[in-house]
Amino acid sequence: MRISAKVLIALLLVWLCVNSVLSRATGTVSKKTEIDKKLAAIVNYERGMSREPLIAVEKLIRESQNRPEQRKYIELRLAELLSESTLECKSFICRQLWFIGTADSVPAIAKLLMDEETADMACYAIGQNPSKEAGKALREALDKVSPKVQIRIINLLGDRRDDQSVEAIGKLVFGAEREVGEAAVAALGKIGGSKARKLLVEGRAKGDSELRFAATDAYLRCAEDLVAEGKTKQATVIYKELVSKNETPIIRSAAIKGLADVGGQETVSLVIAALRDENRMVRTTARSCVRTMKGQGVTELFANELPETLPDEQVLLIGALADRGDAAALPAIKAAAKSTNAEVRKAALQAVGKLGDASFVGYLVKVATEGMSSEEKSTAVNSLKLLQGSRVDDTIVKSMQNSQPSVRSQLIQVLFERNAVGTVPALLDEAVNPDRKVRKAAFKALGRLAGEKDLPSLVKLLVNPVRGPKGKGSNGVKLEDDSSRSQAERAVVTVSRKIGETSKQADAVLAGLRSEKRVAVRCSLLRALGGIANNNALRTLEDASKETNPAVRDTAVRTLAKWPNATAAEVLLEIYSRRPLLTGGNTQNRIHRLLSLRGFVRLLALPAEERPVEKTLEMCRQAMHQAHGPAEQKLVLSGLSNVSDPGALSMVEPFLQVETVKAEAATAAIKIAGAIMETHRDQAMMAMNKLLAVSKDQNLRKQAEDIVRKSKNLETKTHP
Repeated sequence: MRISAKVLIALLLVWLCVNSVLSRATGTVSKKTEIDKKLAAIVNYERGMSREPLIAVEKLIRESQNRPEQRKYIELRLAELLSESTLECKSFICRQLWFIGTADSVPAIAKLLMDEETADMACYAIGQNPSKEAGKALREALDKVSPKVQIRIINLLGDRRDDQSVEAIGKLVFGAEREVGEAAVAALGKIGGSKARKLLVEGRAKGDSELRFAATDAYLRCAEDLVAEGKTKQATVIYKELVSKNETPIIRSAAIKGLADVGGQETVSLVIAALRDENRMVRTTARSCVRTMKGQGVTELFANELPETLPDEQVLLIGALADRGDAAALPAIKAAAKSTNAEVRKAALQAVGKLGDASFVGYLVKVATEGMSSEEKSTAVNSLKLLQGSRVDDTIVKSMQNSQPSVRSQLIQVLFERNAVGTVPALLDEAVNPDRKVRKAAFKALGRLAGEKDLPSLVKLLVNPVRGPKGKGSNGVKLEDDSSRSQAERAVVTVSRKIGETSKQADAVLAGLRSEKRVAVRCSLLRALGGIANNNALRTLEDASKETNPAVRDTAVRTLAKWPNATAAEVLLEIYSRRPLLTGGNTQNRIHRLLSLRGFVRLLALPAEERPVEKTLEMCRQAMHQAHGPAEQKLVLSGLSNVSDPGALSMVEPFLQVETVKAEAATAAIKIAGAIMETHRDQAMMAMNKLLAVSKDQNLRKQAEDIVRKSKNLETKTHP
């Protein structure tokens, strides 16, 4: 009889399914056998033994994360092992059950609660178990264990916020053990609810002082939890009860803080009453609440308390009102500014700075002018710096223009610190005020506040320095008559260097210089170019150093000698070379020669990335060739000491034997050799040996010997 293909296929599929089921069953049995073997290996574990079996079990648990059947099997087997394992093993198992435990492992863990030796590990294992069985096990054990374990279980039930345990815990509040009672009220505070609160009220009423304090603290906890749950009315009832003067200051303070957090008109009166309390802690807490308490009209209510408080506390209350940031307190604060107490007046002025606007400028300026003390005047000025509002700067300018010079300069400083860039036109007028202090303050402010667009006006002050306030030339002054010109130059430099494109920074000054014939003005513009110090400024000053006018030439050389970067080194060397030192020669030539050499030497110490070292060495050779006498040679040697190259060392070596400069040559050689000994060890050692052969100076010899020793050590490291 033939069997059809369909029947064969069906039989094959059946065989495959049966085989798969049998394979899985066999695999499962095999895996369980492996688990049992690994778990059995930990049963007799003791401290000090190998932890490998424990590590193997931990790995099993990690691998079972996505295998619920396997994890459940591990949990049940671990629970079974609790009854037959060592104490150390029990502890290990409880740590694992904390992680994977469910309701199924609770019965085995619960047995450990009965023994003080294992109760802690059991509490650890069961404490975070979310099952109802865990809570039930803890409740059932509560009256069967020692007081020490009771405390541990009570704490756990409180942390779990187990409302079913309220009655059982309540029975322990007035038990024989004080620590158990305190733990009970603390747990009731965590659990909350009307029943728990009722028990806490009873504990506060009937308990001794320590139990009463613990119950009160728990009662506060209930109130805080009620606020978090949005049940502010119930929380307010508790806080009102705890504000009573029958409570300790610390509890009353906590209750006041709670009332402030709740907020609302109803609680404001209680916080205000606390501001008048006899206890300092309570008053301090109430003042801190002033800063944060919310509600319509709250600021005015607090501000009305100012006249009723003592001066010391007025100061603190004013500060708290200022921190609220509500201008509604200003009328009361301004009234407090008339107090006979200096500290109250100072606090009020500071608060006006935080809360005020443009309308308070005149008031603060008046105090700055007519205040009862220098400190009060200074406080008013500082408050002007803090005022907020779009019209504040303009209002300060108007007050400045109507003030005496002493206040005028202070108000300019205020604009400077307020970063009032919109006041530059007014400050340009003040830059030529007849009073020197006003001019100085104005130029300082312009340096910060003026921008590129204001630069032509600033340069114009150097070129055409007669200008009066508000453009009235008759009231102006000539800058060359005093030190104001140098202040104006600094302002021009500061603003010029704000221009992002370096090549354009000197353009405004150069434009003013082109058609300028007056010597004093030309010199002023040249000094400004020295502060800007870009390439265009350098070329202009180089040309000016060749002019026939001695004042212009002197300004150019002196400015170049102070150049802030290495780019002017070649120019200074050229000036030094073209000013020969002749017997009975021009005094200015001799001065310029010395100034240019000093400037050249100073610039050799600055970074010169665009100039190769060969060029630097050639410049030094030229300078040494031009040097006349020991003084100039010493200067060149000091410059060479900053050139870290063997070529510089070679230039210095011959002077080690020149009596008049050998000390300076030795100092330069030591500095160069120390800088190059790692890269040019042989040259450094050779130079130091030459120095040791001719120098008798012990300090120099010690330094040279040190370099020789270090060089030899380097050679040893390189060729061991």
